[in-house]
Amino acid sequence: MCKQWGRGAYCCRHSNNAASWTAVCKWRPPFYAMTWTLHCFLITILVIQEVTECVAGTAHINLNNLERDFFFWRLEDRPEFASEVGIYRFNDRLEHFSLHMFDHRLETAEVYLDELNAIPMAQLSTKDKVNHAILSDMLQTYIEGYEWREWNYLNPLNLLEGNQRNPAYFVESTPFDNRGDFENYIVRLQSMPRLFEEYIGLFNEAIRLGRTSNIVSVYRVSGQIEKILNDTVEGSAYFAPFVHILGNMTTSPPIRKDLRQRGIEAVEQVFHAYKNLKDYLENKYFKHTREGWGVGTLPQGKEYYQACLKWYLSLNMTPEEVHQLGLREVAQTETLMKRIMAKQGFQGYTVAEYFAELKKSKRHFLSTGEQMIETYENIIQERIEPTLNGLFKDLPGLPLKVHPMPTDGPRGQYSSGTADGIRPGIFFANVLRPEELPTYLMMALTLHETNPGHHLQMSYAITADLPEFRKNKEYSAKFRVPFAFPTYTAYVEGWALYAETLGEELKLYKDDYELMGYYDSEIFRGCRLVVDTGLHYFNWTREEAIAYFLKYTSDSRAGIEVEVDRYITWPGQATAYKVGELKFIELRKKAEEELGEHFDIRDFHSVVLENGPVPLRILESLVDDWIRNHHRSSLTHGNASSEQLEEGDCLCPPNAVVSSKCPANAAGQLSWSAGVWMLVLLALVVAVMVKEGTLSDWSFDDEGGRFVLGSIPRDER
Repeated sequence: MCKQWGRGAYCCRHSNNAASWTAVCKWRPPFYAMTWTLHCFLITILVIQEVTECVAGTAHINLNNLERDFFFWRLEDRPEFASEVGIYRFNDRLEHFSLHMFDHRLETAEVYLDELNAIPMAQLSTKDKVNHAILSDMLQTYIEGYEWREWNYLNPLNLLEGNQRNPAYFVESTPFDNRGDFENYIVRLQSMPRLFEEYIGLFNEAIRLGRTSNIVSVYRVSGQIEKILNDTVEGSAYFAPFVHILGNMTTSPPIRKDLRQRGIEAVEQVFHAYKNLKDYLENKYFKHTREGWGVGTLPQGKEYYQACLKWYLSLNMTPEEVHQLGLREVAQTETLMKRIMAKQGFQGYTVAEYFAELKKSKRHFLSTGEQMIETYENIIQERIEPTLNGLFKDLPGLPLKVHPMPTDGPRGQYSSGTADGIRPGIFFANVLRPEELPTYLMMALTLHETNPGHHLQMSYAITADLPEFRKNKEYSAKFRVPFAFPTYTAYVEGWALYAETLGEELKLYKDDYELMGYYDSEIFRGCRLVVDTGLHYFNWTREEAIAYFLKYTSDSRAGIEVEVDRYITWPGQATAYKVGELKFIELRKKAEEELGEHFDIRDFHSVVLENGPVPLRILESLVDDWIRNHHRSSLTHGNASSEQLEEGDCLCPPNAVVSSKCPANAAGQLSWSAGVWMLVLLALVVAVMVKEGTLSDWSFDDEGGRFVLGSIPRDER
């Protein structure tokens, strides 16, 4: 909104308030004795200022509106995602997977990008510039991914993704507070046969193009579906709300009976659709799965893999560079491990042989799942949390719980809570087989998943003043990559690995066994770089990948087989962890070297956490700007403004057209509309001055370097 200047109100064209020039000119400010020419000149300057402020305010409003519209489109296009983030407007719908939707989504993304590019970056605050840059990166990444829409996107189910993996989660993300919620849920269930038919349509297109998954990625899907079908309709997870919640509602018995009956019929339709899908997979799709382990065995497969790497890393690294980085990281970590092994009397042992010896001792294992939960809680509360204030400022303090993982899976997973703390963050620990998880691995895992890893990371993000499109990411869509909106995996997982390094810095690894557990985690992530690129770019076999892990890590063969199958299924995903960690370490080292004694680890952590998940390129820009502001503050003994970017800084995404939208090229420029107002008002002043004959009174003060009015005595200027 435009401001008011004293009692003589006036507004620019963006204001709803109308004020004539007559009203402005009738107003007499304290300096009314000055000439009419000077009066108009000062008014002109202030009007230009007001116009510029109004235009800048419009840019801010336009950006906020665009962010809101974009996020709403994502919710509407992916109703299940909307339910996950607590927006229930689309709870009667499921996503569409028909081929023509690819083109429709591309067109929509292009429209949003065009509208975004029309908002001048130079007129935005630093905070808005970051939002602008991230939204631009998301849209450009999605649009670039369209080229690869007919690759993994055509294979929407695998051992890691799909409704068949965890039908209970489908229910848990849905509210059941009233009759309308049940009605919506029934309609959503009735949509599942359509959804599965669209899955089959995509699978058929993959078969036609010769771009199917490898059998290891999908054969378990059949067993996952079989497990669902082994339940009765009324005993299934899909029907659970009608059993456990419906009876407690205050609606009349006839309505509850009707809802229950229609629920039975809807779940029966779901079961029938699952059976058809299972039959299709077993009788057709499995017969056409690709022979090669990695996507590099397909025509243009190596180019596709490069696109996947770029999506996950948010950096331009080649597969060769990633592979060599992995080899170096494995060698460096192995050296550290062998020093401890020699210290403990295990000279001449391989890493795998060393861990095999440790596993023979019962002292490194707990007996029950309950003991494991208790140990994790103790690590968090007694060992980690007392150290956090030394590393972080303004800790969000959101609640954290440790729960047993309901089904078998990885060693641990984190699920974010809510900003109000009503739903706590949850560390789901796999405690099903205590005899398989040594206690010396628990500290590194806890640092990764809880504090200062994912729990602290997500706590900062969800409590920060960020737009919704940045707070809520679509993490459950990896089969779509790279035709998907980025979730910035390298940032998210890179921070969690960096959090493990803080354990060594804080001496949280209490003995050499726990330190070896941390090194085991480190070398495992280094192996991922080697194996992922090996499979998808260098045409490794599955057995070669398994053998490489067995040589350097403590995992069992069964566990490694599942890991390798994951890498075969999600090309590039596993590389993001280590690359992201190294970027955090690199940026910290850079800040320490440039700031010297002025470096504060707590400030650094605030800078890298307060913006939530971002591309690594933008993360580096934010850290660089913080370093420059710190230098400026040190030089002036003042506080550097957080609202200023150094001249030449640019958060615009790569390949963006350099224009007035980029602060590197347009700092201080006025918008076209403000420029027009300036010319009109200056012309008015000149006309009045010509009429009054005062134009000749202007002169240039060489000493002061400014224009002055010759008709005003020097002591009054």
